[in-house]
Amino acid sequence: MASQSRQDDDDIMAGINITPLVDIFLVLLIIFMITSSVIDQQELKINLPRAAHAGSEAPRASGLVMDKQRNLFLDGTPSDSAHVIAELRRAVAVDPEHQVLIAADQDLAYRDVVRIIDIVRGSGVVRYALKVVRQRP
Repeated sequence: MASQSRQDDDDIMAGINITPLVDIFLVLLIIFMITSSVIDQQELKINLPRAAHAGSEAPRASGLVMDKQRNLFLDGTPSDSAHVIAELRRAVAVDPEHQVLIAADQDLAYRDVVRIIDIVRGSGVVRYALKVVRQRP
């Protein structure tokens, strides 16, 4: 009997301990959750209008945003209309097909949105789009 127990001790262990792997994945998940919340906080908060037939993706373009307080942001940087026109004219000079994606808070007056479009068209941009959120039926 003693010889049988020695033989059992000499067998190769074929099991894999996955506990360290699970620990690594949990740490990576926590890091991802923390960084995604930080990235989300840096986003401009505007309340976009909804449209049932909105496109799913926007083309590569400059982003022009007007928030509820009527502040302009060009590609995330606070700007005034003169700066926006100068930057867009510079972009059109480099690429005549340059596009602008316009996002405006849904609570803004229609005249404010028309003013943004006028700024974009006045800077020489011929292709622009209004950013909306797809409304679920």
